[in-house]
Amino acid sequence: MNEQQPGWQPRGQQLQSGYENQTPQHSQPQEQSQESEPQPQYYAAPQTMPMPAVPMAPAPQYPFQQPQYPQYAAVQAQPQPQYQQAPQSPSYAAPAQLGVPQQTAQVPQRPCAVPAPPSAYTYTPTQPAAWPPQSQYAAPQPLSQPRLQPQPYAYVPPQPPAIAINPRQLWKTWRRRVVNRAMGLAFIYEGMMYVGSIVAVIALGVIMPSWSDSTKGDGIVSLASLVFAMGFLLIMRNRDILTREFWLGGPHRDTYGEPNQLGRISQYGGGRMRAQWFLIFILLGLGVQSVVTLAQMGVSMFGGDLVSPTSESLNESSNTVTMWLYIGLLGPICEEVMFRGVLMKELKPLGKNFAIVTSAFAFGLFHDDFVQGTFAFLFGLILGFVAMEYSLVWSIALHIFNNAILSGVIDTWFAGQLNDSQYAVYTIALTVIGVVGAVVALALYGHGLKQYRMQNRSIPDTYAGWTSPVFIAFVVVNLVLTTLLLVEALAS
Repeated sequence: MNEQQPGWQPRGQQLQSGYENQTPQHSQPQEQSQESEPQPQYYAAPQTMPMPAVPMAPAPQYPFQQPQYPQYAAVQAQPQPQYQQAPQSPSYAAPAQLGVPQQTAQVPQRPCAVPAPPSAYTYTPTQPAAWPPQSQYAAPQPLSQPRLQPQPYAYVPPQPPAIAINPRQLWKTWRRRVVNRAMGLAFIYEGMMYVGSIVAVIALGVIMPSWSDSTKGDGIVSLASLVFAMGFLLIMRNRDILTREFWLGGPHRDTYGEPNQLGRISQYGGGRMRAQWFLIFILLGLGVQSVVTLAQMGVSMFGGDLVSPTSESLNESSNTVTMWLYIGLLGPICEEVMFRGVLMKELKPLGKNFAIVTSAFAFGLFHDDFVQGTFAFLFGLILGFVAMEYSLVWSIALHIFNNAILSGVIDTWFAGQLNDSQYAVYTIALTVIGVVGAVVALALYGHGLKQYRMQNRSIPDTYAGWTSPVFIAFVVVNLVLTTLLLVEALAS
């Protein structure tokens, strides 16, 4: 029945003819106002006929400046979803107003029909993803500016400013320090002798008033002064004095210098003494005594007088046992322990020559007498050489021989048995023996002594140690005492 109805066609032909005869609806697009927002346009796809597959061109990408965040790096832009573009009509034309840019069309938020293709003169910016990012995005990276990590704090003490050090001045300072320490002991030793004398005079005046005003008490006072002085010295240097090397010589630990001298093996004495050498030293001592005697005789010839207060005082009181013990035995032992044992050994790090000369000079000042001090200085050079090269025992023996035998027995006791003319002959003969013996000894062994002096000379500026304050004070005090005693002797 249907086939006989007028205008009937098969269903496929009807659909095809209807599609071909359809007029495009967008051949004349309407002009839109620039102010109004364009609405998305959609095409209704045929419901009964499948659309042919048309390759879609990717949406054009346009530069877009990403927003910057102060604490995080820029978030990567979310990729734009791609939509399949609908087929365009062959008669589609561009908008008339080419010079007016069109605003961006909004992207639908949910799936819908295929949107219209974007205009060739419009662009769609990519919107940044909402914050915080979704799970499919990586966590934001920190900014490129590095953050300082806390470091452990270590205290660095402030460094003193660099000071230029003069090596020469440094050595001078070290020498002064060594001389100060050594001369300080000698200074206190002398002071303790005066303290002991004062204490003995007071005690003697209380116990035996009659002895305090006579020569009998002079020996007791002198011995008491030695007890006080040696007691102090033993307290200060007992570790050194109570050793075998101190008395007999030999290798020992030189502990008197600065840290560069501590623990150093040093040779102090230890040489073998021969009888002929001891006789040579006795002759040299006689020569020194002869030189002093000739000097006194020469001054007397010109009307002067070299007064020796110490010698006159000793001659008046030398007939007592206590004074003889002081002059001939205990006095030489204590003086050698102080000046050749302690003082010279402490100065030995500065050189043997310097130690011998300085200890002899201090030994001469210690006597507080110009005549006796001159002899003590010259004789102290011989004693220092003997103690330095042989041992302290030999210097003590030489000192005892000079005080007890030459000065005590021969000069005091034997000369006291002679009259004035005989004493004059004795003095001349002893002087000649001393001078001739010293000349012969120097002629035979003077070259060896000169070579010894050259080998043991001190380095330059060593004698700058004499500018130490304690050494200067020691010299000034003893010179003042010497002058006062000389004035008192001349006045009496």
